Amino acid sequence: MLKYVLGLLFGLLLGGRVLYAQDLDQAALWKAQLFEQGFEQIHIRENGDSIKVYFEHRNFRNPIHSMEYAQRVLGEVEGKKVFFVPLYHNRPMGLYAANKGEVRALNEDEYSFYKAQNRIGAYRFHFRIVPDVTARFGYYEQPVRTKTNVILDTRVYLLPGLSVQTGLLIPIQNSLDGQDLKHRWAPSQLTYFKQWQNVHYSLLSVGTFFSDRYGLDLQYRWAPLDKRWSLGLEVAYTGGYVIQGGQFYSGDLEDLMFLTDVEYRTPIEDISFRLTGGRFLYDDLGARLDMIKQFGNVDIGLFGSLSENGRTIGFQFAFPLFPGKILRGKKLELRTTEEFRWEYTYNNEQSVNRSFRLGMPKLGDITRQYNGFFIQGR
Repeated sequence: MLKYVLGLLFGLLLGGRVLYAQDLDQAALWKAQLFEQGFEQIHIRENGDSIKVYFEHRNFRNPIHSMEYAQRVLGEVEGKKVFFVPLYHNRPMGLYAANKGEVRALNEDEYSFYKAQNRIGAYRFHFRIVPDVTARFGYYEQPVRTKTNVILDTRVYLLPGLSVQTGLLIPIQNSLDGQDLKHRWAPSQLTYFKQWQNVHYSLLSVGTFFSDRYGLDLQYRWAPLDKRWSLGLEVAYTGGYVIQGGQFYSGDLEDLMFLTDVEYRTPIEDISFRLTGGRFLYDDLGARLDMIKQFGNVDIGLFGSLSENGRTIGFQFAFPLFPGKILRGKKLELRTTEEFRWEYTYNNEQSVNRSFRLGMPKLGDITRQYNGFFIQGR
């Protein structure tokens, strides 16, 4: 069955002809060239001595790389100031000057242009290959216990900011717990992403999540593009679930998680500090301090946690997987994930400040990529 699905996908990708243009005006030619290189939802507006390029490119974690890539595709633009408006989940995240001299929120006219031009049908169907790895270390008889899966998933946009993510989870090996190795549904969610004035952001997800959780997760974040401080809030109401033998088993929705955080981006080497406190999973009251260093497309962090259940330290990292694009057509694209995230905690026996991953990054990890100080400082 899996071979048939992959074969059909391969055929559709090769059958989709990339748009080429020869005798078109300059804006149409740029749109064709950008689309060929994986850009989507492309809208170009020329106004006096400026050109504003609206786009989304889902292969990149860090928008600065997508903007630099767009600049290479456009080439030299004589006598014009070039601005980019990157979209995330079909929402404009701000206006960035190509020379990195200006970062600001969209004004009413710029936002009205986005709304008038926006078309959900302008997206390709993306299929991502995502590894899912869980590991525990330190047992005498079995020093390393791991659970490794590969996920083939997709995200379909229904309305601006509203999408469905689902896919197939393929188990590879499991020496961690008693779950079988049968193919099953990957974590699947209905997600709504919203932003106001490039300062306020919200994210609502309903469905199944990683760490065998299901339920509802709501996040809010105040994160101005031109400020070093950001504040966040997350409320989740979840229960546990497991898929075994092709059957879905779930517990009651009874676990309330309530977290607040404050994050500060220092002027030193793209390093941020984030302090999170509140009620974590399993009624665990505590606090966690993260230090996160950005290396372009890669984030590496260290953290320490203290709670009623104990204390622990650990590290985390997030990066895109090579090679990115595998096959690309006019309607479909097969690629590796733009973000693989993994976290290790020293105390893995006690539930110290436990949380869970969604099918997309948390709001704080999203807005950090778009922060104006970071973009201007490159």
